[in-house]
Amino acid sequence: MRKLVITIAGHDRPGIIHEVSAALADQQGSIHEINQTTMHGEFAGLFTCAMPDHSQDVQKFTEVLSRTLEGSGLFHWVSAGDDLDETRPPRPREIYIVVLRGHNRMGVIPSFSGAVAEFNVNIDSLRTMPVTGEHDVDQVTMVFKLSASTEVNKRAFRQHLNRMAEKLGMELSLLPRDIFEVISRM
Repeated sequence: MRKLVITIAGHDRPGIIHEVSAALADQQGSIHEINQTTMHGEFAGLFTCAMPDHSQDVQKFTEVLSRTLEGSGLFHWVSAGDDLDETRPPRPREIYIVVLRGHNRMGVIPSFSGAVAEFNVNIDSLRTMPVTGEHDVDQVTMVFKLSASTEVNKRAFRQHLNRMAEKLGMELSLLPRDIFEVISRM
């Protein structure tokens, strides 16, 4: 199987996921993963898809998608990913959920993301949610999903993030994904 990565962005409206997934299905493709969001009326989506080895090339699928989305105002990019080798074991990774809360001010995201990068840990997703606190002070809650190599020194990583949160004047919660999921179900 060949992998395609499709990016769609533009003004949100009903039917975007249907249109993209139907175009893929018409070309014998299947979606492996979707990550999409809307914000202030705008849509952004990433689709990882598997296409049969005999399927058309990326340029031809881009043309199919262009015809499908013509006049919609949506921008799209299609790129070839690595071939999907479903026999290859995935790299061992540990997933962490980090919640950072505190005063919303300039520099929080670059400082914190830099601290994460120092340990070669990837930010898989980030969601920020502004919250108006007492006396109309801008507060923010940030939820990071991180993936780290199993070789990362967990204790040093946790201490490093705690120091960064303290320096930023923010509260930090760091949980392995499995513990986070158990707590979320309660």
